[in-house]
Amino acid sequence: MDHVLAAVLHERVFASLAQLESPETHRLVAAWRTLLQDHRQTDSGACKACGPRWRRHMCSVWRVATTYFIRHPHSDARAPDR
Repeated sequence: MDHVLAAVLHERVFASLAQLESPETHRLVAAWRTLLQDHRQTDSGACKACGPRWRRHMCSVWRVATTYFIRHPHSDARAPDR
């Protein structure tokens, strides 16, 4: 995945987590932050946890985080049904 795109997604997801944090959600938000840090992109573009197969695309952890924590302006505010 492109390093610039990865940096923008990282910034937006972590900003969303910061907005969601409250005394009631602190543990859940902290767990997400830890999981996302474990799956951060290496210098070669691979996912640190998943390995080099995700060099060109986001790993599944980041795809889920992007889906749930980044709201698209033209989409419904609810999470997609799957």
